[in-house]
Amino acid sequence: MRNLLLFLSLIFVSQTLFAQEKPLILITYYSQSGNTQQLAEAIAEGAQSVVGVEVKLLPLDQVQTNDLLTASAIVLGSPVYNANIAPPVQEFINSWPFDGRPLRDKIGAVFSTGGGISIGEELVMLNLMHSMLIHGMIVVGGDAVESAFGASAITGEGPFDSKLGMDQIFLEKGMGLGKRVAETVLRFY
Repeated sequence: MRNLLLFLSLIFVSQTLFAQEKPLILITYYSQSGNTQQLAEAIAEGAQSVVGVEVKLLPLDQVQTNDLLTASAIVLGSPVYNANIAPPVQEFINSWPFDGRPLRDKIGAVFSTGGGISIGEELVMLNLMHSMLIHGMIVVGGDAVESAFGASAITGEGPFDSKLGMDQIFLEKGMGLGKRVAETVLRFY
């Protein structure tokens, strides 16, 4: 009996010592109105639906350099500001460590919210992707042709008035992006 307990203890200890940590997906965003946060939460829900990953959802002002360095994937979101990235998001990107390219080969994905149709959501997502590519990240888009650049949402025009809550179609795009990022991370790590 003692030998059996010793054997089982050794198995437990060896699995604990050699168990790989789950890859971490960092989802971060800037949101004044709450719309970008709501899309970020949908992305986190999609990522968490995949077994084998850990998800960390933080507003970008709470992200530390170590969060970026330990993440296997970074999903970054910004609202549209005059067809551009919100200034706090650009400042955040400018603070990323560059020497030695420590973000190289991490998975990257993006999302955006805008107050109207054709107000610049795709431009914002492309600019976010450009920054990720400069850092050597591997960028993935959403899970459907309608979300090829990532996830985006229209929040203030016509049937997409955010006073009624974010339309389900945009939340589904977010969940699809989160799931695709998680599945991609598991292929690489």
